[in-house]
Amino acid sequence: MKKPLIIGGTILGFLLISALVIFIFFPGLPTYLKVKHKYKHIDELVPEFEKSEVPSDFVSRSLKGVSFRIPSDWEGKSAIEGKEASSYVSGEEYRIFVLDTDYKVYADLQDEYKDMLGDEYSEDDLYDPWAAFKYKEADYRHFYKEIGVDLPQYGLAYTMVFNNRDSFTAKDCLKLRGKDKKVFLDLAQTKEEAADMENMWKTKGSGFTAYIGQEIYAGYDGNLWAVTIFPDNNPNAVYSVDLKCPDETLARQIISSIEFE
Repeated sequence: MKKPLIIGGTILGFLLISALVIFIFFPGLPTYLKVKHKYKHIDELVPEFEKSEVPSDFVSRSLKGVSFRIPSDWEGKSAIEGKEASSYVSGEEYRIFVLDTDYKVYADLQDEYKDMLGDEYSEDDLYDPWAAFKYKEADYRHFYKEIGVDLPQYGLAYTMVFNNRDSFTAKDCLKLRGKDKKVFLDLAQTKEEAADMENMWKTKGSGFTAYIGQEIYAGYDGNLWAVTIFPDNNPNAVYSVDLKCPDETLARQIISSIEFE
């Protein structure tokens, strides 16, 4: 009877040692197994955008330093009569406009506002972009640092969706501990929800990286596109090209023509 007991004890000891090794070196294994089972998009990264040939009869236009080519019948529109066009449209179904944002400038303006108010300043006076998030900015930054992703100093709350879709997979949680695992689970769920609402591609241009999103949730049916451009020379700046276009072939042609001036 002793031999089976010895063999059983040896097996049990091996299992305990194995479990201890896994716990020490791969504390996130249970989290890994959970997200692999629960989220079908967890291991997806953003694929490359396949550029289309731009028709030769398209005309070149620009907004806020971003150039693109569109059909010649699209008209320039301005909110103020006589001013430079702020968008280009064709009927009710086709529109393109550009928004440029520098999040460092935005943060500096907030600091100036605090200084101006002085003793009258209250945190309630400013919009907190992190109010809608489950964790604090420092928690998300710590998580991304742990998985080796560099982040811009400013504007993370607005641009994190792109890091989320393109910067981690299930295996990144294997060595995570404590709150980092909780943050990972939060971002894994967000990634899954975003993937169900928006098709996304990425592309490199001269001096920039861009993410192309096609909205696919109820009410849009693929007719709304967003091209988010990150300049190579300014990690805190973002250019957002919003394109309403029910013709996907045309939308891809316009997007393929986008460049910095």
